[in-house]
This record gives sequence, structure tokens and C-alpha cells, in this order.
Amino acid sequence: MVFRLSWVLKQELALGRAPQRPRHLDLLENAGLQGVLSLCAREEAPPPPQLEERFRCRRLVLPDSHSGRAPEPGELQAAVTALEALLREGPVYLHCQAGLERSPLVAMAWLMRHRRLDLQAALEYLREVHPASRPQAEQLAALRAWHAGALAA
Repeated sequence: MVFRLSWVLKQELALGRAPQRPRHLDLLENAGLQGVLSLCAREEAPPPPQLEERFRCRRLVLPDSHSGRAPEPGELQAAVTALEALLREGPVYLHCQAGLERSPLVAMAWLMRHRRLDLQAALEYLREVHPASRPQAEQLAALRAWHAGALAA
């Protein structure tokens, strides 16, 4: 499978599948990315050598559809907070194992918060810029619950 990244917002936020080879890191670096937020466990997609030497990195493991549960609102909040912290220092690559569920979900949450999109608009936009986006119905329900809680706070 070819390693590609999709820009959610140019020179700010990109997403895709987990980088696993040194050449993937070269692609990220050449694209101007400075931070990497991983939403999968190391065992799911072992990172390539030098990832942490070349990028500011955070790992915040979220459940995927195979885990039998959707993320809790607090887990989504923690992921958005981690993403915001990395973004303050430069462009970020957001990934999960395959770039299908978790990373699009967190990108949607970030768009809902920072670009004031509703869930449907965020989903449509993500599918436009990253056609592989496939958040599951229960994940979207968790995102809806997180957003309702964030608005109430």
C-alpha cells in the first residue's frame, strides 16, 4: 500500500495511515510536518526508527471499531487537546493504523471545535479531502455526544 498523506488544512493538519518506514518519515518531513499524533497502540503499527528524534510526538490510543466500543467523550477530548498542543508548535500529522476511522474522527472533532462545522459538514469535508475516511456509526455517535458536552461546558 502506498503511503500518502491528506491535508485537512494546508500546512496545518494532515492525516493518514501510520508511518512505518524511514521513507515515510522523509515524506512527512518534506511536506513540512513537525509533529505526529498517533491514535493507535505501538503494537498495531510499530513506528519506524527515528520518528521521535525527527518529530514532536504524542501517542493517545483510541479504540477502533474492532475493539468492541466507541471512544468515550473524555477520550475524544484528550485527543483534541493533544492535537491542539502539537499544533501550537507547527504542522501535525494525525494518524491511526489505517487512516480510516480514528484519525478522521479526531480531525472532525477538531474541525467542529476550531472551524465551527457541524458533524455532517465536518464528515463531508473530511471525505472530500481524505476519501478513505470511514468513521463508523457508533464513532460518529460518540463524536456527537462529545460535541454536545463541549457546547454545554
